[in-house]
Amino acid sequence: MKFRHVALLGFFALGLSTCQSPNPSPSPQVQRQIPKPPPTLAEAISRAIDLGPADQSTTVYLSFGLKVRNPDLLGRLLASGKTISPATYAADFAPDPALVQRAVAAIDAAGLSAAWQAPSSLIAADGPAPSAASLLNVEIDSYRLPDGTVFYAARDQPRIPAALAAVVSNVSGLDDFRRTHGYAVRPGGLIPTDVVSYYNIQALRDAGLDGTGQTIMLPEIDDLPNTSDLEKFATKFGLPPFDPLLTVKRDPNWGTPEKAQGETVLDLEIIHAVAPKAKLVVYLSAPDFGHGERAFDQLVTDHLGSIISESLGSCEPDTPSGARNVYASIQDRAIALGISHFVASGDNGAYTCGLDQEPAASFPSTLPTITAVGGTSVFESAQGIYYKEHAWGSPIDQSGGGGGASQFYAIPGYQKNEAKNAGRGERQVPDVSADGDPSTGFHVIFGGRDAQAGGTSAATPLWAGTVALVNQDLKQKGLREVGFANPALYWMGENASKLSPQPFHDVTAGNNLGFDAAAGWDFATGWGSMDAAGLDAAWIRYIKGGGG
Repeated sequence: MKFRHVALLGFFALGLSTCQSPNPSPSPQVQRQIPKPPPTLAEAISRAIDLGPADQSTTVYLSFGLKVRNPDLLGRLLASGKTISPATYAADFAPDPALVQRAVAAIDAAGLSAAWQAPSSLIAADGPAPSAASLLNVEIDSYRLPDGTVFYAARDQPRIPAALAAVVSNVSGLDDFRRTHGYAVRPGGLIPTDVVSYYNIQALRDAGLDGTGQTIMLPEIDDLPNTSDLEKFATKFGLPPFDPLLTVKRDPNWGTPEKAQGETVLDLEIIHAVAPKAKLVVYLSAPDFGHGERAFDQLVTDHLGSIISESLGSCEPDTPSGARNVYASIQDRAIALGISHFVASGDNGAYTCGLDQEPAASFPSTLPTITAVGGTSVFESAQGIYYKEHAWGSPIDQSGGGGGASQFYAIPGYQKNEAKNAGRGERQVPDVSADGDPSTGFHVIFGGRDAQAGGTSAATPLWAGTVALVNQDLKQKGLREVGFANPALYWMGENASKLSPQPFHDVTAGNNLGFDAAAGWDFATGWGSMDAAGLDAAWIRYIKGGGG
């Protein structure tokens, strides 16, 4: 999983062979590194030298979140599970254009360059740090870490000026602190045939479901300079070429993504292994909140597909409230348009912010409108087929599937039957899980070499690809697509005894460093991993029965 503002937490190991066994012998040359959550912004500031107020040479990239019209009506729409067209959303809920244009003029007058295009949920505004500081009544300082890294940050909460308050609700982008880490494990990994076998995806593939007609959208922050790794993967495993299926979108307004580190390749190769005919659209942005939200807003506005696979996140209590609120507003629009959104829950177990911090979960997986995906460890039988799963939790290297309670969002209605005391009445994650342990991870190709990858970054595209197959089947049967998945997933979990085949592998062993797996829903694995054929059959039954 890759962290906006903080760290890369997908796990990679470059292999020295083309081993295709899911459980190869350990390689003495490749050792696991201990994954540690990066420092929070406050910790980074405490370690850094304060260089004083950022000057005119420092450009800040702000995203002003906009108020929707008819918010109560939108709330009722989201609660109902019904969806609407982009045109209807624009007519009924998009920000008031006249008020937005006044806000744009005020931001321009303050010395920033502002831009907005309907039905966007934000105003993008770039300009010198002193102008932004003056407009929002904050001090933006520059800092230098001991390793020489320089970043800017506002330590105080911004104040929205009266000239903007009629239509602007929040602002993000008031810091550009980010840090990345890579992690290594032994080579090997599940190859595509293992993946489709272990999770009973093969049954859907045998029924002719391959993702045709589906498009999966992926917000990413590490570059994809070429497709040679992807095409090598496709050729090696007898899959269709990527070229006619893949679109990569860039925009200077979204900033510059990081150099290729394998996250984007991991996401694309896993989806392609599951749904080889699905189209894939990547939105590349810089890793800070302000730029990332601009790309996410455009992704929803373009609405090129009905599934989002996102392997990005940050320590929830360290995510600025402005960034959370801007993102949540865009996500509301995605739900209203019928888009399914799967997000990785994090790779440091119950301690997303670090073992020296209180247990915490990862944003945006904690949003009640998101389907949060946790991680498991997969075990195969002596015959080389699926045997069982445990919750992924490795105390030696402090890694594990993210899970726990939100600190900001109340438990949603679909989850109230699963309320745990440790949840304190707040949103509980994850919702579902799949293989995430690097030791039982996925075979991918990155940098021209065979590699093994794990993390909830791997489990999330696995779920997205599987739901693409389910959507394809639903459309062929004249039924609506999945849309917001959680109401159906919780119905399935609560009615599992009545469903055959079972939609989930209920994971009842192991822990995620803070919470034990147990029968039914738990903080370690949610409802568990998918049995794709059972999941498809249950979704058909749910929708035909009037669900959603």
